Amino acid sequence: MCKFYSAIVMRNGDLLHNENLTSHEDIIDLFNINDNQFNCDKFVRVEYSPDENKDLPDITKYVLRVDESTTPDWFEKHREFITEKLKDIVQRRIITGNHKLLTGGLYVVKDAEIRRIKSAVVVYLQNSHVNEMRENSQVNEMWENSQVNEMRENSHVNVMRENSQVNVMRQNSQVNVMWENSQVNVMWENSQVNEMRENSQVNEMRENSQVKSNYSINSIPEKK
Repeated sequence: MCKFYSAIVMRNGDLLHNENLTSHEDIIDLFNINDNQFNCDKFVRVEYSPDENKDLPDITKYVLRVDESTTPDWFEKHREFITEKLKDIVQRRIITGNHKLLTGGLYVVKDAEIRRIKSAVVVYLQNSHVNEMRENSQVNEMWENSQVNEMRENSHVNVMRENSQVNVMRQNSQVNVMWENSQVNVMWENSQVNEMRENSQVNEMRENSQVKSNYSINSIPEKK
């Protein structure tokens, strides 16, 4: 599985990447690289990431890995340069502090206050507050006391953990899985939670909102 942050290194040392993509195959297609058995020694797939997701906000924990069965000899002369280049790229995607808007690309967010996320993907959200998610914005993981005030349009949260919270879900917004003490306050319109587990909770459901599967100790509220 491709991770944040993925890239392609060409034999001449060129680093190919895109701040919207985590898939090596998507990057190969984007740059129109000839990916056949006769060309396989001309480039390598690499990932610059920590061992564990909890360390995504800590740039000092990141390590460069070659995502191939073997590492070609020519790669070693580029390793140091590629490591420093990716460190600089990823450092700029790790967000802390106060921001009015995040848009476009992949982000890791910790100890931050974000007014709006618009068409962006937050790979990891830790102990942060997001006021509003719009369009196709996405949060992959919410941890600790992270909070999203309002989700609209096709915004999506993949996993909520610990004491994370979504206040209002509207339109086609969606939460995939809720764990531990995570909580959704109010669901409106066609909003959806796919799975509730452990002590997770939805307080209020309205209109066509839906919880698909409930394995939580808490019951699903009746619609008002």
